[in-house]
Amino acid sequence: MTNKIDVNTLLNEIQRNCSEIAYLSVLHIFQKLYNLNESVEISNDDFCEIIKNYSLFFRYLNDYTGTIYKKYNSSIEIIYTELCSYYKLDLDNEYRFEHILKKLEKQTPQLLMSLSDSDIQQQTIDNFNEKLLSIKNSQYYKNNQINLIEKIEKLEKNIALVKKALNILP
Repeated sequence: MTNKIDVNTLLNEIQRNCSEIAYLSVLHIFQKLYNLNESVEISNDDFCEIIKNYSLFFRYLNDYTGTIYKKYNSSIEIIYTELCSYYKLDLDNEYRFEHILKKLEKQTPQLLMSLSDSDIQQQTIDNFNEKLLSIKNSQYYKNNQINLIEKIEKLEKNIALVKKALNILP
């Protein structure tokens, strides 16, 4: 049986040991998931799963990004990294890998070619390359390369096609 902890106790711990925006972000997530006026307990495993699940973490905080960026000059990525670090969760995990992979898969050659501003196009291509290199160098990818290599190769071919069409050197 896994140990459970009161959500408010967990929030107090985060408030004492993490940045204000990390605390407010977890509070925001918990307000979406639980009625905090009632006594709510969560297992450590369930809490860590909320933090680790990169896509859900982003989705839960999507409507809070204005506060995160403008008021605290931070980002969801920074908060994610801080909480993973505090709870000793591996940043190089399946959730994060899949989140980045899906974002890259949405950036099709047609989409990249349709960007009308050449500076934005170049910045998008550079960002694509940076993220692709990041996931190729991830331990998760290295450990699961057999299952993932086709997806990565497709992304590499797509970006090579765009660069060739735009006469951008490799």
